[in-house]
Amino acid sequence: MGKSYFRIVTKFQTDYSPSNITKYESQRTGMTAVVVDREGPKVHGFFALATEILDDSGAPHTLEHLCFMGSRSYPYKGILDRLATRAYSETNAWTATDHTAYTLDTAGWAGFSQILPVYLEHILFPTLTDAGCITEVHHIDGTGQDAGVVYSEMQGIQNTQDSLMNEKGNKMLYPESIGFRYETGGMMDALRVLAADRIRRFHKEMYQPKNLCVVIVGKVDHDDLLTVLDKFEDNIIADIPDPASPWRRPWVDSPPVPLLTKSSIATVEFPEKDESMGEVIVAFLGPDCMDPVSATAVDVMSMYLAGSSVSVLESNLVEIEDPWATSVRFYNEDRPNTVLWIQLTAVATEKLEAAEKKLFEVLKKTVDTPLNFAYLTDLIHRDRRQTKFYAETSGHSFSTPIITDHLFGKRDGSQLRENLENLSAYDELEKWDDKKWRDFMRKWLVDNHHVSILGRPSAKLVKKIEEEEKQRVADRVKTLGKEGLKELQDKLDAAKAENDKEIPPAVVGQFPVPGVDSIHFIKTTTVRAGLAVKDGKLDNHVQKIVDKDSIDLPLYLHYESVASEFVHVNLFVSTASIPVKLRPLMPIYWELFFDTPVMMDGVRVEYEKVVEQLEKDTIHLSITSGGYVDLPEAVRIRLQVEPAKYETAIKWLRTLLWDSIFDKKRIGITLSKLRSDIPDEKRQGKSMVHSVKNMVELAPESIGRAKDTLVKSKYLKRIDALLKEDPDAVIKQFEEFREAFCKLENIRILVIADLEKLKNPVSGWKSFADGRHFDGKLAPLDKRTDRLTSAGKNPGGVTNIVQMPTIDNTYSTHTCKGPSTYDDPQLPALMLALAYLGATEGPLWVAARGSGLAYGVYMSRNHNSGHLNFDVYRSPDAYKAFAAVKKVITDYANGTTPFDTNELEGAISRIVVSFADDEPNMSGAGTTSFIRQVVHGVPKDFNTEMLRRIKKVTVDDIRKALKDQVLACFDPERSNVVVVTAPIKANEIVEQFTKDGFKAELKHLKDFEDDYGLKYGLKDGEEEDEDEDDEDESGSEDGSDDESDDSEE
Repeated sequence: MGKSYFRIVTKFQTDYSPSNITKYESQRTGMTAVVVDREGPKVHGFFALATEILDDSGAPHTLEHLCFMGSRSYPYKGILDRLATRAYSETNAWTATDHTAYTLDTAGWAGFSQILPVYLEHILFPTLTDAGCITEVHHIDGTGQDAGVVYSEMQGIQNTQDSLMNEKGNKMLYPESIGFRYETGGMMDALRVLAADRIRRFHKEMYQPKNLCVVIVGKVDHDDLLTVLDKFEDNIIADIPDPASPWRRPWVDSPPVPLLTKSSIATVEFPEKDESMGEVIVAFLGPDCMDPVSATAVDVMSMYLAGSSVSVLESNLVEIEDPWATSVRFYNEDRPNTVLWIQLTAVATEKLEAAEKKLFEVLKKTVDTPLNFAYLTDLIHRDRRQTKFYAETSGHSFSTPIITDHLFGKRDGSQLRENLENLSAYDELEKWDDKKWRDFMRKWLVDNHHVSILGRPSAKLVKKIEEEEKQRVADRVKTLGKEGLKELQDKLDAAKAENDKEIPPAVVGQFPVPGVDSIHFIKTTTVRAGLAVKDGKLDNHVQKIVDKDSIDLPLYLHYESVASEFVHVNLFVSTASIPVKLRPLMPIYWELFFDTPVMMDGVRVEYEKVVEQLEKDTIHLSITSGGYVDLPEAVRIRLQVEPAKYETAIKWLRTLLWDSIFDKKRIGITLSKLRSDIPDEKRQGKSMVHSVKNMVELAPESIGRAKDTLVKSKYLKRIDALLKEDPDAVIKQFEEFREAFCKLENIRILVIADLEKLKNPVSGWKSFADGRHFDGKLAPLDKRTDRLTSAGKNPGGVTNIVQMPTIDNTYSTHTCKGPSTYDDPQLPALMLALAYLGATEGPLWVAARGSGLAYGVYMSRNHNSGHLNFDVYRSPDAYKAFAAVKKVITDYANGTTPFDTNELEGAISRIVVSFADDEPNMSGAGTTSFIRQVVHGVPKDFNTEMLRRIKKVTVDDIRKALKDQVLACFDPERSNVVVVTAPIKANEIVEQFTKDGFKAELKHLKDFEDDYGLKYGLKDGEEEDEDEDDEDESGSEDGSDDESDDSEE
């Protein structure tokens, strides 16, 4: 290549990971690019602009959405994502208070390089049409209802507890002259009047090349990158503001944030029928985020104060018999005056004021007395280990500090290097003595002025918001009249027509699909030992190394060897042998697993010491369902450690499984926390819709049902009552649970590590199995298809419309039968059909999000349950989104709408991307190999064969898959439906689905609760305290749970 206009500002190699970092700056425009070179199949792009505004208009957020509506050279809505899909890429974006970032995730450099200039043009030269504003931001439809993608998004969060409290906190922290004060997402009343010209002015001010930083993490061709960027600048240089003209750098050149001159406290009401639980948040203005030592000290301080059950605030406020809260979170927002937040969750409403005072009592006592210095030192070491671990496993470990540097750091790259080249900040912190640490905590927390917000639930506010919204819309309809409403609908229809103009096939076709060989997948080597050898003896050099350490063990040992600096130890434990009546103990057992006393060498070790030692020995630990590995009915226990701690991790697993002590006090505290979290869980529409689905489709045998909020809401109350009256009976149940669960025959072990360097990979497990009984036969893998209700096995005829006064919009999920085996002959066609339909700016997107009917709609295949699912996420009217999508799919199925050849190629590319997403890093690659071979019984390179089969699929095959399988999700006789909705829309949605032939029933969350037959604590057959279940005056019910089977790698 010739001489580039991009000069190297700084270049260095990190000394804690195999990553090289280079910062470039354009001498023409001032645009910067920061590249983090690292191995892996994915190239991650983050295109960040500092964005600052002094109002709640939502211009930053709406602009983020509008940049995807077309650009100067590509003036077509959806063209960016159409082209990205062909290039093995996915786009996304987010708007924060201080910046907007656009993301590009690509499998391989070739695709990334191809789409990069198109994406950058969309950012710097978007079309920003009036029509785009109407559909994407806000509009009023022919019935007088408000809609629009951004409006629907903000409607779903504006009146939530978190949003209302954070908004109040920011208004108290900052005066009107400071941008950090404002809601950049946009308030609903402001979005209703936001004009396109306001957004255009904001773009002109903020979206300049000199304010843009292109961050790329992955395997990058630097010469090609600079060629692409130089050519891009050639095409825009004449049309951008003069780079030499004066320019105010957002945030850096803005007035400094005035420090608080006094502490203050305020109460915020949020809509909630259950008035039992509120929340407390406290905010402080802290140290400069660009000071690496202070920033790292904040991280360690947060771990010391609220990082685990033995941290100061957790042990004093949560892990007590009469807890002040169910958890304490300490988090921060990186800024020149970093905001330090402390959050007390699920605080009894009558204790809100006292809990806030108690928090400061504990903080003051902490800085007035000597710290647990040995534990604090361990936390410094643990945080260092985690930083190294994230550098290997997550691109965000680099992108986040690079974006922060772009926002607030020096342009010469000196602070970027200071923050990322090494981990010397930890060395400095290890020199701090007790006094220096206490002085740091005193300065920023105890002696520092603060703002406190008490979040108080209000049933009256639920009704007030509903009535005011009804009246506002009714007044509008009356004012507009039929003609006015028709004009608005005509305006909306015209905007949709303009936005949806067809993209010429030649425009898409000029971008070729890169070869799959441009994607660098991570290679793993499979090794087997113990009972896993029955799956087949392997002949590779690593197997031979491990065989030298092989001993006869009654354990299923599967290994994946990768060039990782860490060891990932996974246990997958069958739950089939647990008595069904005891399965609701699962969430309590999980909470206790790492947080309970144990016996070690015949001596009782209290939970505090257990937690401290676990934190010292591990990098991460978790216990969840096995959903991430397609075993949602199994339990996954995972420890991630340094190689030197491999055998220590094994010993811990044995101790935690068989030598833990079920202690009445610990069980009681855990129950109190779990119960207090339930009101908040039942407020979230996005998770409650799936909770109701679980109760409809999962049988009592399923742990997905047993651990659901709608079981916990009754069962935990009953088991808590029993614990108080007869603790021995509860402890006996836990002992019975463990005896049934913790059997060698239930356990499969996966170890992901560099086996050529790992000591005692097999013999290290001898201590785990010694003295444990094995009945000679490994338990079969748990299958969700075996644990479905009749409605789950044969969906159809079940439609539940559930009222939730805590939400302002609607969510729905629709279930029909789908394939449950990988040899299903229709699977390739179905995969291609779903990839085609679900593409960003594809048919489903255009039908729902593009029309402002929902923030998102998704079709997915659940192999574990043998289901297909259609989901509507955050919609003003889930039925309208459902109906629009049904029509689109029907038109494809019957041939009314033809399939686009370019988009079919893009759909195949999307499937390739999903393969890369499954194995983004070392541990992900090893886990994916295990899933294919062990869970699904297919070769580890099965995706190659599947891709070959997919490429043979014809259009007729796709149409058949749509008719036979996908459209079943929209058929009343072949699908189950759950909708959760604000009460104001409930009856209307029932009527709409009923007209479509669905047997729609109006329900409340309590109609789906299940106590698994545990009736203890009832009085005359009724609950003694039904506060959380009582209906309000309007007969509506609240709910939600953020239940997830998945655990990210």
